[in-house]
Amino acid sequence: MLYLRLALVTLFWSGTVIAMRIASQTFGPFWGSTLRYALASVAFLPLVMGKGKHPFTMNRQQWIQVILLGLTGVFGYNYFVFRGLKTVQANHAALIMAMNPILVMLASSRLHGDRITRRRLAGALLSLTGVAVVISRGDPSRLFAGHEPGDIFIILGTLSWMLYTLIGRTALQTLSPLQASFWASVIGFGLLTVMAMGEPWPDHIPMNAVWSILYLGLIGTVLGFVWFYEGVQKLGATRASLFNNLIPVNTMILSVIILDEEVSGYAFIGAALVMTGVLLVNLPFKNR
Repeated sequence: MLYLRLALVTLFWSGTVIAMRIASQTFGPFWGSTLRYALASVAFLPLVMGKGKHPFTMNRQQWIQVILLGLTGVFGYNYFVFRGLKTVQANHAALIMAMNPILVMLASSRLHGDRITRRRLAGALLSLTGVAVVISRGDPSRLFAGHEPGDIFIILGTLSWMLYTLIGRTALQTLSPLQASFWASVIGFGLLTVMAMGEPWPDHIPMNAVWSILYLGLIGTVLGFVWFYEGVQKLGATRASLFNNLIPVNTMILSVIILDEEVSGYAFIGAALVMTGVLLVNLPFKNR
């Protein structure tokens, strides 16, 4: 059952890219993200309280950490990805975002002295090459001739999530995952709400946008988080995270089925390079 839940989490998080793509066609980035985290914050509260520790019991350093988590992983990530998905296909965005574990690995090496083996370095270079294929849409000359605005926003969203991951590494030394995520959601929700006040409310809201927001808030954020951390608790972070390598491929499949998107030849090449690189970085081969 545990492995089934982790496999489902990869589908949930692949589905968030699809849902954000749908919601972004109706809502502006601030309103779409605000609604998502309004639902998530309310749903997280009883889960946090049920752990027997009052969610307000934090010191000054912990408050600073959760503020930074809300600023990067909720406010920054959701704004940039919502903006990018207005113009970029879901399968394309997922391949760019797949470089996140590579960026985290490289940043952790720089900040925390984590060792990078030759295999992992090769995997990082291979994965980044795949992302370059995707961004250039199969034409290397386009890398130096300007980028699609949507690509830039997706890259900024990926960088925001990298910062969120690195900050979380420190925050989770003293905070529970539920407590940190609850406050990140609440603080991000507050920041997003302030900005949403200056963004137009849509004249018409189709039902697919409503279902997308509900999915993002309850399934993609709350249920996905709880099930993932059950896996982390019982299997360890490394083994549980291996399931996330399926997200780009799942997203490509779902984008074809749900959004009727076309997958270009360059996307298959980029996906193969990205996935091979991610596997080299993450699979527990002998370090060398």
